Amino acid sequence: MIDLYVTRAALIVTARLLNTPSERRTPLELARDGGLLEMWSDARPEARRTLILQAAWEARGCFTGEADDDVARYAGFLADAAALTAEGGYTWDGFAREYTPAFCTASSLAFDRDDLEIALATTLLLWVRIPGRQV
Repeated sequence: MIDLYVTRAALIVTARLLNTPSERRTPLELARDGGLLEMWSDARPEARRTLILQAAWEARGCFTGEADDDVARYAGFLADAAALTAEGGYTWDGFAREYTPAFCTASSLAFDRDDLEIALATTLLLWVRIPGRQV
């Protein structure tokens, strides 16, 4: 459980830095430099899945459907799925625990060791887009 909280805190700090106008590094460069990529890699896949789904739930409705790379496509899909889940009257619990396409997509990203960078960049993009919150 500790890796969930520590990794979440590191995600929030990294997202804050990405929102800083003077920050010129890409999300992955910043994650590598700050040790977040290593922390993400060391976290249990279940913790990574929870963090991906939490970011999608909080960023629901923040994407316009335009995506020019895999990271933006995953982020857009997950945020849109969260928005549809909320519109259907479901709560966070339903979104995070039901075997829906979003849950399966987040699981695929979280458990695939070959795509850890894509999973992390997707999660950071979602965190940066959370509305009404200065991350």
